[in-house]
Amino acid sequence: MTIQANERPLPGPAWLRDPIAEYRPGDFLMSGTAGSILGRGSRRLRMTADTARKELADHCAATSQPSAIAGVLPFRPGGMGEFIALDSTLRGPRLRAGTAPHEGGIAGHGAAMAADSPDHHYTTAVAKALKKFSPEGLQKVVLARSLRTSLASPLDIAELFARLVGQNPSAYVFAAPLPEGRTLVGASPELLVRRSGSRAISNPLAGSMPRCADSAADQANARKLLGSSKDLREHAIVVDMVAEVLSGLCTGLRVPATPELVRTGSMWHLSTHIEGRLREEETTSLDLAFALHPTPAVCGWPTEAACSLIEELEETSRGFYAGAVGWMDAQGDGEWAVSIRCAEIASDELRVHAGAGIVPGSDPELEHAETEAKFRTILAGLGVC
Repeated sequence: MTIQANERPLPGPAWLRDPIAEYRPGDFLMSGTAGSILGRGSRRLRMTADTARKELADHCAATSQPSAIAGVLPFRPGGMGEFIALDSTLRGPRLRAGTAPHEGGIAGHGAAMAADSPDHHYTTAVAKALKKFSPEGLQKVVLARSLRTSLASPLDIAELFARLVGQNPSAYVFAAPLPEGRTLVGASPELLVRRSGSRAISNPLAGSMPRCADSAADQANARKLLGSSKDLREHAIVVDMVAEVLSGLCTGLRVPATPELVRTGSMWHLSTHIEGRLREEETTSLDLAFALHPTPAVCGWPTEAACSLIEELEETSRGFYAGAVGWMDAQGDGEWAVSIRCAEIASDELRVHAGAGIVPGSDPELEHAETEAKFRTILAGLGVC
């Protein structure tokens, strides 16, 4: 494990430390392709895309040195992000499952997960959305639904994080503090953006199909997804938007002509790896995250029309679901994942969301089934499926 420059290390020899064991409520913990980071700090920063540079400049002036930050962006475009300035960090490689099993979950903590609304509300919303599309107007909208439960006692966040790491070795696993003692915990498959020096990388996912326990059926689903004109169209909408945004910030942008398949424990996804070189070295990973979020993978296209329809048809607020979660070091490097496959956890309750991309040709029942499959990532971590 290493210590990031310009920050105080957590006490003790870093190479002997287990970030999960060191975690305590209010810390930021994340493991992804850029490695793992455990961050601790007492100062909270609330920033939007318009205020972030000034807020960070004011913070640096007050502390007399650049500082790493970590936090979350809400789903709502232009909404207030919640961050902590990291006084101390522990950095290391991507975390792997430990030797000891992490059993348990929410069993014994409260009641079973319950839907916020009947299933037919979601399929009805999808049917309504299908009537809104037009060649000159709305092309895609992502509609989500939610489950919740009460807790008789607080969850062990470190245990849940460890379970998610073990169950999702290739995911971006995170535990991010929120206001009022809440925590956003999840295992996202999707990289919004990573900055490493002058390199900027994004890996949008859109177009999905559930996995199957039967190997032959699972491979058939994978082939079906690769050949699905509906899913390829949905994916292209996302890639085009990400490429357009990054082309204004990068040179030499590489955008593959066709997507690849990636798999999680519950889903197949269409994936495109996009990479370029920053035009200006002052562009930080947080700048890139604000510029890209929300992509059509979690919102739809065009953004404003999709957001309006989401507000009209969804029955609960997304909060920080389908936002972004990540960190940035003192040099501006960092990694931000799309905050999906996650739970917002308080001391006495938790809520989870899952969504599906709706485009012309979508089937309401199949989209509902897709949300059920996507729930499985976080519900497995919680020990309820």
